[in-house]
Amino acid sequence: MRKTKSKYRVLETLSPILGVLASVLVLLVIAMIIGEMPGKTLNAIYKFTLASASRLSTIFSVAIPLFLAGLAVAVAFQANVFNIGVEGQYFVGGLVGAMAGIYLRLPVYLHLPVVVLASMAGGALWAAIPALLKVRMGIHEVITTIMFNNIAAALVNFLVNGPLSGRGEKSLEPQTLKIQSTALFGKLNHWFNAIGLKVPKHVYLDYSLIVAIVMGFLVWFLLYRLRQGFEIRAVGTSLEVSQYAGIRVKRVQMTAFLASGSLAGLIGLQEIFAIRGVYTFEIAAGLGFDGIAIALIGGNSPVGVIFSSVLFAFFKQAGYGLQLYTAVPNAIIYVISGLMILFIVVINEVTTRYIRALRRKEAA
Repeated sequence: MRKTKSKYRVLETLSPILGVLASVLVLLVIAMIIGEMPGKTLNAIYKFTLASASRLSTIFSVAIPLFLAGLAVAVAFQANVFNIGVEGQYFVGGLVGAMAGIYLRLPVYLHLPVVVLASMAGGALWAAIPALLKVRMGIHEVITTIMFNNIAAALVNFLVNGPLSGRGEKSLEPQTLKIQSTALFGKLNHWFNAIGLKVPKHVYLDYSLIVAIVMGFLVWFLLYRLRQGFEIRAVGTSLEVSQYAGIRVKRVQMTAFLASGSLAGLIGLQEIFAIRGVYTFEIAAGLGFDGIAIALIGGNSPVGVIFSSVLFAFFKQAGYGLQLYTAVPNAIIYVISGLMILFIVVINEVTTRYIRALRRKEAA
């Protein structure tokens, strides 16, 4: 019995691995069509990703907000909730956290957790309206969350360029006042250097890494160790069976939606509190949509999201290497990322059907 379960587990693990390998193969074929040899293409990727401690640590730095984005989407997906509004939720959550960092006067040991909680509250608040519209009125969350992304972008642009502006006038780069030093995220580089992992000064491995680790553990504990997590996964598996079993489906989906929004509010922590020290409308966009792909590749599991976020960060950095050292344009990486998702979904479906066929044979 154990051998059979192990065999199924290996087959389930193979789909993302095969999907990644297939997408890399496509990348090499595209490079050859453009006129670059596979060896040169792989060498360019290596130079910009794994060739030094600086390159490798940059991948992990880039992976921090990607991990939080993937985690936010994964929690919602686990409950069969399609939260496509992570983009808007981290815009609003980041602004609320920044306001706490600017206007509250607190000692550092209180200010840091307060800005984290404020960011979570802002993200959850922005997710609350689409969540209520779904559970109370049955309005599909894909429509409302996409609309709320656009509203969030317009709202923060107005606020940062108007009432909350730190420049006192309209600007091409609107931003708030500077965040107080007690709320800024310090770097952890010296801790890594102390154990022999050389992380250069320009790489941001900061307190947002600690937040990401803590949130990853809490989500894992919720999903796989608590009754509420079992209910979330049950609802995600089958709404009808969950209702028949007495699970309050709407309450579970509402909880998952708000948890997803609160996690989304943390995505901008690194950029706002460690890199910039202000909130600006120009903070990195698109991370919410990256989170959808990361969650899918990671199988909506916190552990899977770790690997898929690092993989996405790897490909992002690889794109810069290709652009710098070869004739392959950086935009190809976006094509490869899309193909990778497609390959993984297709291979996963084929694997699932194969496993079902094997189980039927064993049952017979």
